[in-house]
Amino acid sequence: MVLNEQLSAQITLTGMTMDLIGGLYLAYDLLGGDKGPLSTLTRCVTYTLILVLSISTTMGLKFGLLAGAGLGIALGLHLERIGRGQNETKRFLFSLALIRSTGLFLAAWYEKLSFVAFGLVPVVFAAAFLLPRLKLTPAFFYEVGKKPSFSYRKLCLSLVLGGLAASVGFIAAFLQHDLGHMGERVLRLSLTIAMATGLTSSLIPLIEWYADNLPGRTMGYIGATLFVLGFMMQSVPSLVILVK
Repeated sequence: MVLNEQLSAQITLTGMTMDLIGGLYLAYDLLGGDKGPLSTLTRCVTYTLILVLSISTTMGLKFGLLAGAGLGIALGLHLERIGRGQNETKRFLFSLALIRSTGLFLAAWYEKLSFVAFGLVPVVFAAAFLLPRLKLTPAFFYEVGKKPSFSYRKLCLSLVLGGLAASVGFIAAFLQHDLGHMGERVLRLSLTIAMATGLTSSLIPLIEWYADNLPGRTMGYIGATLFVLGFMMQSVPSLVILVK
């Protein structure tokens, strides 16, 4: 069995990611759970992981990591604030827009969609202040439950965000006189944003319920398991070389 350099690097990075998440969950449990100092960080990492996986499925790992990180961190911070009963101030919404736009800008830039990257920034900031007026933000569909839930409001949010991404992409393609080449990528981007939004918003009740109601030490057990599995995965490339 022979592993090429790219596959070996992917296996190692996956193992390191599992170690990082496992260590975070373990520390979260040891430091007081949802009452401890790592509550916000753990929530951000959890939503980032979901968005990275859902976006990477169709847009590739590089795009998924950058876009998923920006969107996941912003969503985690947003839900943390809502869970504490705090209002959405303009400064807070601006900060979230900055995080989201940075992630999307870098993702589009590395995919060589420079016009799309620059177009997404003002759209993200505009949406950050307009969507709350339309009641299409986590503050209006935040809930806690034992199962995922989907609603008309979440469907509208998914369609709006997907439509905005498509609009920016097709305008950028038109300005570059490259509609034929970029059309498929823009359509894939808009559908990905819509599906990732729908999936993540549907999982919010389930994630928030488990965050508040998991039995003691459960997160610690999950973290320890991920840590061990990550260590084992990182050892695979070295074991293959030794066996060879």
